[in-house]
Amino acid sequence: MTILTPDTASQKKLSHINRHITKHTYLQPAIADLLVLSPVIMSDFTTQSDYEKEFDAELYLETYFHLGSGSLADDFIRFSVGNFHKIFTSGAVKGDKLIDIGTAPSIYHLLSACESFNEIIATWYTNRDLRVLEKWLKKEPGAFDWSSIVKHVCELEGTSGKEKEKEEKLRCKIQQILHCDVSKTNPLDPVVVPKADCLTAAVCLESACRNHDAYGRALKNISNLLKPGGHLLMTGDLGANYYEVGPNKVFSLSVNEKFLEKALKENGYAVRQLLAFGKPEDATFDTSDYEGFYFFHAQKI
Repeated sequence: MTILTPDTASQKKLSHINRHITKHTYLQPAIADLLVLSPVIMSDFTTQSDYEKEFDAELYLETYFHLGSGSLADDFIRFSVGNFHKIFTSGAVKGDKLIDIGTAPSIYHLLSACESFNEIIATWYTNRDLRVLEKWLKKEPGAFDWSSIVKHVCELEGTSGKEKEKEEKLRCKIQQILHCDVSKTNPLDPVVVPKADCLTAAVCLESACRNHDAYGRALKNISNLLKPGGHLLMTGDLGANYYEVGPNKVFSLSVNEKFLEKALKENGYAVRQLLAFGKPEDATFDTSDYEGFYFFHAQKI
């Protein structure tokens, strides 16, 4: 196993994890599922220190990722995993390598991907995020219970009753866990990997990017990880400025369909599909100001 860290402090933080891991490759973090709202925006990208200090990955999962709990994420989960399921089972998107941008601590959007790719590279940002993902990978006590979402995906795939097999298959397909920073030309710097057939991301760039220009640059940067003609599949919130995790309001860059289509076209992608799901009129959730959700399929030109 190869472990690359930029400094001794980071190595010490990871030592308790690395002693037990025999399969996966871990590299220093850089981007995440969610990044915290800072009182003063100091750069185009949310800083790691804000995220490390404020974002509770375990509370985030417990709050939003028990399907059927009645949280605002119920609609999002069904919309997102449903669209990932459709596109992967259609056969339109498949190949050898998939890189997921900003994986930790979530895995729900990769449950269908593991049927279409031989290798998945996941990415992480902070030690806390890594620890949550690593608990699931190793099936440790206290690992987050993804069973409600795995059950839903298996129902979509016609494999009800094989939830354990599904989780094991995904664990086997995740062969590396690398540090990823979308503000860099090579988001996996200093690591260089062969270009991927597909990139995925869920609720990621809206959290990492503080403005629309930064979002466009991030799209351009991640395209450097993708083969010409390779696929980009992303899902996230429409119109959201924040959502709550415990006492904290988590930052989200507000985007709409028009902006997404424009940003993709301006940064080297052809849009193949752009879907939106509007917030139900009778929704009473007060933990976010979201207006809906999106899912898109684009290809690198």
